[in-house]
This record gives sequence, C-alpha cells and structure tokens, in this order.
Amino acid sequence: MSVLVFERAAPSFAAGLAQRGHHIVYRTNESNHCPGCGRSHWYIGRISAECGFCGTAVPLAETYAQEGAARAPSTNGKIKVSAANQRKHERMPAKGRKLQLLVDGSPTNFALQNISEGGVAGKGPKKLVPGAKVHVRFEGGVLVPAVVKWAEDGMVGLAFIDPIILDRSAQAN
Repeated sequence: MSVLVFERAAPSFAAGLAQRGHHIVYRTNESNHCPGCGRSHWYIGRISAECGFCGTAVPLAETYAQEGAARAPSTNGKIKVSAANQRKHERMPAKGRKLQLLVDGSPTNFALQNISEGGVAGKGPKKLVPGAKVHVRFEGGVLVPAVVKWAEDGMVGLAFIDPIILDRSAQAN
C-alpha cells in the first residue's frame, strides 16, 4: 500500500485560485499529473487526455470551444457574420512557434506571428488563396480546421472554423 504526501500550497496561491477559478487542463510539453491519482501516464486524444491509471479525463489546453461566432440574421433568411464582431478575440504574440498546416492533406511548415481563439497569422506557403480550407496541426497533434482569410507577401491569416480555448495564464504574468 502506498501513501501519497502532498504539501499545502502557500496562502497567496490559494487566494489566486479563488479569484480566477481553477481550471485543470493538460498542457503539451509540460509535466502533467492526474488530479485523481497524481500519476503522470496519459493517453492523449484530439480534445482530451485520459489518465492511464485511473481514467480521469481532462481537456487539452488548446481545444475547441463549443460557442459559435456572434451572428446576426440577414434579411433574406440566411445567417451572416456581423462586421462589427469580426475581431472578437484578442491576439497573443507567438513568434518563434512553429506549427504545420495540412493543405490538401500534405503537411507544410507554418511560422506563427500571432494567435487568438479565432485564428492565427504567420508565414506560410505562398500558394494559399482566400477561401481555401486547411487544418492547423498544433504541437500535441491536435488538428483544427481553418479557412484562409487573406494571403499576401508570404503571410497568411487563418480563421478557425470553431473557436479554440487558449491557455492565457502565462500572458497574465
């Protein structure tokens, strides 16, 4: 029989959690311990990670959000995106981060400039045209479908089909 011993967190840490809420997520390229059993053997899926010992599931830090973009009904019965809400999410700088784009199933290098919950911008293939559908492969292998919004001078702007959830905790420090 084994006994796990945990240290009590500092009061300032506990106060911070009470103010912002505690969100357990699996972060790629970090040591992740299961909130259920404390071990660190994981089965990684597309949107969640499952503990290999106790089966506790936690979401990946970069996964889909289930909310859609703000939409306004048009006069002809079709749904259109409101022009006032085109930039709904704040951008985060992401220089030095390399991802892959899957264009027609073929992987292509993509150097990020910035990222938000709604999309990414960066240096990508020059053959992309607005309206083209691609998939963005994040570091953990998560594939996110996107549409090319603009492309000029080797830079590309992509909008995710569905918004993702970003871990902005490092940005707050």
